[in-house]
Amino acid sequence: MKKILFVISLAALLLTGCESDLTKEAPFISENLVFESQELTESYMADLYNRAAFQPSTSWEMGIFSAVGAEHINFANWQRPNQAFLRLYSAETGPFLLDRWNYSAIRDMNFLLENLPNSESFNADYIQKKVSETRMLRAFEYFEMVKRWGGVPLITKVQNREDSEEELFVGRNTEQEIYDFIYDEATAVIPMLDNAKTGAQGALDKYFALMLQSRAMLYAGSIAKNGQVQLDGLVGVPNNLNQSYYQKSYDASKEIIDSGMFSLINEGNDKVANYASIFLNDGNNETIYAEPFESVIRGHGLDYYAYPDGLNSNWNSNFPVLYDFVELFDFIDGRAGTSIDRSTLTSGNEWDINDFFGNRDPRFRASVFYPETVFQDGKIWFHQSILLTDNGSQIEVNNRGLNRTRIDNTEMPEASPARNRRNTSLLLRKRVDESNQSPDSNTSGQDYIVFRYAETLLNFAEAAFYLGKTGEALDAINLIRERSGMPLRTEVNEANIQQERQVELCFENHRFWDLIRWRTANQYLDGVRTKGLVFKYNLDTDRYIITLKNAESKTRKFGEERYYLPFSLGRLADNPKLKQNPGYE
Repeated sequence: MKKILFVISLAALLLTGCESDLTKEAPFISENLVFESQELTESYMADLYNRAAFQPSTSWEMGIFSAVGAEHINFANWQRPNQAFLRLYSAETGPFLLDRWNYSAIRDMNFLLENLPNSESFNADYIQKKVSETRMLRAFEYFEMVKRWGGVPLITKVQNREDSEEELFVGRNTEQEIYDFIYDEATAVIPMLDNAKTGAQGALDKYFALMLQSRAMLYAGSIAKNGQVQLDGLVGVPNNLNQSYYQKSYDASKEIIDSGMFSLINEGNDKVANYASIFLNDGNNETIYAEPFESVIRGHGLDYYAYPDGLNSNWNSNFPVLYDFVELFDFIDGRAGTSIDRSTLTSGNEWDINDFFGNRDPRFRASVFYPETVFQDGKIWFHQSILLTDNGSQIEVNNRGLNRTRIDNTEMPEASPARNRRNTSLLLRKRVDESNQSPDSNTSGQDYIVFRYAETLLNFAEAAFYLGKTGEALDAINLIRERSGMPLRTEVNEANIQQERQVELCFENHRFWDLIRWRTANQYLDGVRTKGLVFKYNLDTDRYIITLKNAESKTRKFGEERYYLPFSLGRLADNPKLKQNPGYE
């Protein structure tokens, strides 16, 4: 069984405790005592880990970043992920669900960093370990903020209510300063963090720090290469620094690769099952850092919300996958994912479903439910009706309660469950646990992978490419493609590096942020009305008629200002030293 961190908040720690710690005059635990007790210190650390919130949500809102990044949406527009991508962002509306302004957690991190070293109860090694972990949690928080806002106030000491306004109201540091802080913090603590692999169990180690450098420096290099400096550097990174940041990302990635501590999961001949296993077999050798979950004890609801309609889940079918994103997945015979011309998706054409979907990249088949996907010893259906010949005439039938016999003598219903085909007739499968027989809102125990080795290789390849090391970039990309059962590349370029990243890391909360740092989000998210599919099955030919439909109720809008989020009017009023981001004044 996985080790789970049971969280007790600092507030609870200071108000409750063992009877021996309480007095009639002061019915609480003094702040001075927290770091003299290992139990309280560990609980304090568990609270900091919990507030890092690596997985954005444990319910249907876990789809927020896939929704805004146009990978999948949620089935209904009243659901907040859909509201997030439909929303027009302004100072009046604020950052909404994309917000992350976790200075309360940063204050508690700073409190530990200032006070734990003064403890008289712990040895130097213990203090150093907890301080190093906390510095990495704090650096991660700043990374989460800098990718949203650009420069933010860099606060590294405890603020108190009695402090002067000059100390309490802190202006924004430059975006470059925040990225440099993240890198420097990781560099400082890497020698002090555990060299053993503990990240797969949810404990920060040196490889977490190296991966934070690998990812954050890649972002900084991209911003320097593709963005522009505005507001005296509060947003943007000088262009002449892009090579320096790419080198830092490259070096961090290479240190992980050269360590030999991690590898791509590549077991057996079934490439679909192999890829799926990465996210279902907790603690495998590809996982560098994961947020641990355990069914019921500390579970989440992915299976409950993601299971297709018709299985043992009361909610189900919550994450319809967009056909626009499906087209990124090429075919195993080398055809491009876009080789099926959309103009041929008409009522006059029929398609072999195994070629249309089954011959695509195995990572697609492991990540998306599509018509006739085998799951829990049955097939998942998405068709709205069946066409068949009756007394010499073709008729269309759609009674969900009746089955029809197919050419191969198997049975299929005249129509699929309605929610399976409500938006796109494709559903999220990645991370979904087929063995969960009673899915509920907290019965899923799949860990949430924050960093994995495939990302290391992708970060390495991208940085190497921009550093002119194309041979190394090609080798890294082909390691991933070989594992996936896809034809190896003979050359590497910006387009296929970016495509490989979107495919390999699909639905892992990467694509939206990648489109932001590449400055290509307006290409995919502005003026676009994404598509879904409609399936009808021809009983006589054993083929499907596939047509397009609008998946979303509105056309997406993404202006150039959206590469940074707006500060809300309330947040600006709270701190008069904050400056609004460009385009929201």
